[in-house]
Amino acid sequence: MYLDLTNADRTWRDVYRLCIGLVVPRPIALVSTISPAGLPNLAPFSFANMVAANPPVFMFCPALRRDGSPKDTLENIRATREFVVATVTEALVERAVRAAADLPAGHSEFDFAGLTPAPARLVRPARVAESPVNFECRLRDIIELGTGPGGGNIVLGDILALHVSDDILGATGLVDPAKYPAVGRLGGNSYTTVRDSYELEIPVVSRDPAGR
Repeated sequence: MYLDLTNADRTWRDVYRLCIGLVVPRPIALVSTISPAGLPNLAPFSFANMVAANPPVFMFCPALRRDGSPKDTLENIRATREFVVATVTEALVERAVRAAADLPAGHSEFDFAGLTPAPARLVRPARVAESPVNFECRLRDIIELGTGPGGGNIVLGDILALHVSDDILGATGLVDPAKYPAVGRLGGNSYTTVRDSYELEIPVVSRDPAGR
């Protein structure tokens, strides 16, 4: 297969459906926000990752709806400049998917999904109590990638605080993969769980011009 994306042979949705099956597995960010009126919102996004270490910055990408309008998550962050990212594990993935439902205005995704809001320390949006990991974030920047249906928005947030369950930590104080069954997104409606991990070491190569 060869696709030339510079012509109009395929719609953006055709390209999207193909690429989400190619770029895998993708972490799932369960993003909690709050509206200026104080209404909570919760939604999952699989275009997400940590993108900087110093300062620590989290990134996720809420796309515009098919009619070109922004999702509540994006509007809330633009207004309040705060959000919380919870990670998704095997135990709560079905509830996280329920949070993606397009609910009527004023209805809580926390209630609909059966998830519990818990107070954050430094921002107003709630944490997800059932998640073993929550990142409290303040907006750094929003980069717009397209203004029509399916257009993307890169939301960059400075990580202000971490909430990490001791249950997923090993003796070193770092995350033990065997205790942290994180779930990733594949193409279509498919998901995968991190179960079979292994270690590889990066080779140490001398940078001495003399080869020493």
